[in-house]
Amino acid sequence: MGLLLIYGCGVFLSSHDYYAVGVAQIGDQIYVYAPLCDGERVVGVEAYDNLLAGQEPNYDSASMQFTYWKAQDPTHESVANGWIALGDSSRFRTTTVVAGSNIELPKFIGISLQLDVGSQHVVEDVVSVSEAPRYPAGADPGSVRYAYRPERDGEDTRDPREIRDDSGCAADYPV
Repeated sequence: MGLLLIYGCGVFLSSHDYYAVGVAQIGDQIYVYAPLCDGERVVGVEAYDNLLAGQEPNYDSASMQFTYWKAQDPTHESVANGWIALGDSSRFRTTTVVAGSNIELPKFIGISLQLDVGSQHVVEDVVSVSEAPRYPAGADPGSVRYAYRPERDGEDTRDPREIRDDSGCAADYPV
């Protein structure tokens, strides 16, 4: 996994051309919306402490030392289409790291998505839990607004359609 560095309140990305996800909190659950094009599917997700991983010299992501949650092979079409409840392993066949078993939910969550876009592809983003808009439990993830970081506008909130329209296809972003 590539590391995205955070300094103070800002997130510094290694490139201006980065894949961005939306994040919202519904009840006690953090939701990520990963905009995908037709033919693109999520096959795995890892949520990790981006700040700690970025501070570790020679960090080996395979150690999963700073991984909050890691799961593969979605069993629900909504997850494969980019609607992910972080830490909810019930919608995946395999969970490599159970949510919270290594570390507590980090303030700055690195999100690494393994995708099938006709070939294997990985995209990443960093989200801030404190910036996630909050909604009552039971709200529909498809109808809420998500914190989103488009590269030209800075932090704002958008609905899933606006995020999808702005993002382009995941396969177009560098690995």
